[in-house]
Amino acid sequence: MPVPVLLHFVIQSQITSLEPLKQHKSNRIQARESRPKASIISPILTDKVVISIYSHFSVTFHWIKGELIGRGSHGRVYLGFNATNGEIIAVKQVEVPTTADDRRKAALKDFVQRLREERKTLRDLYHPNIVQYLGYEENPETVNIFLEYVSGGTINGCLLEHGPFKEDVTKSFTTQILKGLSYLHSKDIIHRDLKSDNILIDPDGICKISDFGISKKLEKPRTHTFQGTYNWMAPEIFSDDIKQVGYDEKVDIWSVGCIVLEMWTGNKPWNDEHVLKIMNMLAKKRSPPIPTGLNLTILANEFKKECFQVDPAQRPPASLLVTHPYLTLPIGWTYPGM
Repeated sequence: MPVPVLLHFVIQSQITSLEPLKQHKSNRIQARESRPKASIISPILTDKVVISIYSHFSVTFHWIKGELIGRGSHGRVYLGFNATNGEIIAVKQVEVPTTADDRRKAALKDFVQRLREERKTLRDLYHPNIVQYLGYEENPETVNIFLEYVSGGTINGCLLEHGPFKEDVTKSFTTQILKGLSYLHSKDIIHRDLKSDNILIDPDGICKISDFGISKKLEKPRTHTFQGTYNWMAPEIFSDDIKQVGYDEKVDIWSVGCIVLEMWTGNKPWNDEHVLKIMNMLAKKRSPPIPTGLNLTILANEFKKECFQVDPAQRPPASLLVTHPYLTLPIGWTYPGM
């Protein structure tokens, strides 16, 4: 997969583009040239004009905000259309709080900061199993991150629609997740919120790790903050001495085990247990239970045990776990689609 060409968006209020003597206003943006082409998107809001620098000259970049495709507690994800090159992109957007102090303002500020942190994490990453960062825009009303659009949805969405995956599909997806993780960990980045909702799948069966809002760059060997989603969290995060001891990238390996369990069963780890019970079980260093009736092969059981080693030091790194015999696919295997 070719590395995308870097586009540096101009950071100033008025810039001359290729069009002689024509000036445009621009917000602070950085972007990369995007990849796949797409045909049509129905604009819902007016198009935006962005100014960029490509090589040694300026280029006018138009993008159109399209339909809503995802919604969180504070942010939304829209389809976007790059009217300059015909590419469909994904736009993660959060509104900047502008009203007087209220109950939502602190949460919104936190979400805006997460989006800024996600940009810092993503902008220097190039890997086929990590969603590609394409650009960033911040203005008085919104903060936007422009990302590669992955049309196949998430692992969670596919499980909800189709049920448990065939074992070879599980092996393929797990291998790709571990390759992406190995790359992240080589950059001293912990994802910290790896789950089926954050793994995107394209129509060719390529998995891409996404949602880096609470990822952490390790400036020291370990980190100490309580972050993640309970069902996929590792037990060391619930340790009484977390502030002193901390944790490292092995929390992501535990999360991989949880995602694999999901792909085997079609249900999230710990299923519908109350969050307090999950926290209590993790504090006791228990791993998610295996449902009655799930018959694992010897190799699958060994792989599960590797992911759910209670002592994080005993969990293999992603670069080693990706070579586990369980993940071996038949010669000539191709992704069958969903």
